[in-house]
Amino acid sequence: MNLIICITPLQVLIAKQIIKQHSTPFIGLYLPYGIHSKSEPKHRYYFDQLEQVCEKSAFIELNNKTWGERFATLNHIKTTLNRLDIWQKPIENVYLASIDVLFLQYIISKVTFQQLYTFDDGTANIFPNSSYFQPLPKSLPLQLFKHAVGITYPSIPSILAISKKHYTIFPQEKNIIDATHPVYLFDKADHQSDENLPVKRLLLGQALDNFIGETAYRDIVTKMVSEFAIDAFCPHPRENLDFSHLLPVIDSDKIIEDYLSEALQQNPQQRFEIYTFISTAVFSLKEFPRTQVFMVYTQALWDKFPDAYQFLASRGFTLVNLDDADNLNGFKG
Repeated sequence: MNLIICITPLQVLIAKQIIKQHSTPFIGLYLPYGIHSKSEPKHRYYFDQLEQVCEKSAFIELNNKTWGERFATLNHIKTTLNRLDIWQKPIENVYLASIDVLFLQYIISKVTFQQLYTFDDGTANIFPNSSYFQPLPKSLPLQLFKHAVGITYPSIPSILAISKKHYTIFPQEKNIIDATHPVYLFDKADHQSDENLPVKRLLLGQALDNFIGETAYRDIVTKMVSEFAIDAFCPHPRENLDFSHLLPVIDSDKIIEDYLSEALQQNPQQRFEIYTFISTAVFSLKEFPRTQVFMVYTQALWDKFPDAYQFLASRGFTLVNLDDADNLNGFKG
């Protein structure tokens, strides 16, 4: 029996592909952070996806705002692992992505595994300035807390040191360990590019009002809809603003990778253009057939996220300056 642990929808998609590569059964844990009414349907949808490929499974909401919430969540995890009959019992292999999360460190400290494998958490695995490559020091109270609850793998380096292999959707990129194994989210097919096909343009939101303010974010989206003739808006799970007065807003429990895969299959004579900012989804979307990706920035966004934009440019993504009128002429008509 194997154990695989996910905390995001993308991790579930990767987990499903990992499970496909093995003949032995899996227990699946889905542990999303801070569920609210808006996000719960999406999390329940992806838990159902994980549940379908696992022999046993469990859904646990992670709450981490106070010490009391942490203790309550750890107690819930212990109860669940006991119910699954794996608390302090042997497991063949453990697979996890978010190796910096206290609750996952707790889980792997409370099961007896033979081998541990990691898989992608997102671009944190390949972004050189992320905490995975440059771990932040932990406070003394947190260190003492981890010791008190019996966490024997309390840090990123302690887990990477025992990772046998890392499953990645970014096989061409340097990852957190050298031993990597490629994972493809969707079957590769129909990679022909036909410029004569009609195009549908999607704006992938990123809830940037949390970083640059509501007015600035709303102005950027409004200008993008006009300049690029955007057809629909794909909201980020944490999107606060409503753009339905500007254009159709896609209401789906699926993340963009799932949504676009289905759209490509249903519309074989259509191509897609994805416009976004610094979304991690672009690394998987760029592999899709009949799909182009554009990373849009303004001076304010570049000043806020210079490392992210420079990293994306270094990886061959097309960057578009929304402040440069001459730069935008090629998108008109």
